[in-house]
Amino acid sequence: MSQGNQPAGWYPAQGDPAGTVRWWDGSQWVGGPQQQGAQQQDGYVVPGGGGLPNGRELADPWMRIAAAVIDAIFLFFITFLVSLVTGGGALALDAFGDGGGIDLTSSEFVVAGLISTLIVAAYHTLMNTYMSGGVGKQALGLRIVRADGTEPLGTPDGIKRSGNHLLDIVGVIPIIGTIVVGLAQLVINLVSLVFLFTDPEHRTVMDRFANTYVVTKQR
Repeated sequence: MSQGNQPAGWYPAQGDPAGTVRWWDGSQWVGGPQQQGAQQQDGYVVPGGGGLPNGRELADPWMRIAAAVIDAIFLFFITFLVSLVTGGGALALDAFGDGGGIDLTSSEFVVAGLISTLIVAAYHTLMNTYMSGGVGKQALGLRIVRADGTEPLGTPDGIKRSGNHLLDIVGVIPIIGTIVVGLAQLVINLVSLVFLFTDPEHRTVMDRFANTYVVTKQR
């Protein structure tokens, strides 16, 4: 297709599979390739227009942030309780209490950090894979779905969608791992925040990596 001043509509896009079309909004491609004719089915919503195939409605960015906050609070209590049991939390409280400081390279903290990180990674991976999102999304009626609007993600899509949390496991390595992974996560989070409010489909870095969308729960 010669893009130029081509009006908005469904057209074959260079590089897409044969027999598929993609939505052209008049200036750029929006959304992924769809089987030719699928966009004419009942309930199909044009990409960037607030919805997805099969009538799935895109989630509001602020609702997604609220869901992430709920997940963070939930995981904080879970990991802190576990760290108390394993000794890491008690060690931290004792260190702050007597002013002795904390040795971030001590074996106790490495083990406690690894356990906490594994809990967080396992939580997000399992919830994204089998439940279409964590506690926060469940509570606010949001779901992570595939590009065609189906759920749950299953594997390997659920694992790909949780890749940033799995990356944190490397960050348990004292000093070097912490710095490298910390910087990587900072970049991912900042870029995702920009995408969340500027992308017509509110797709974050991990949404793009796993080709997923966050939508409202089907009624």
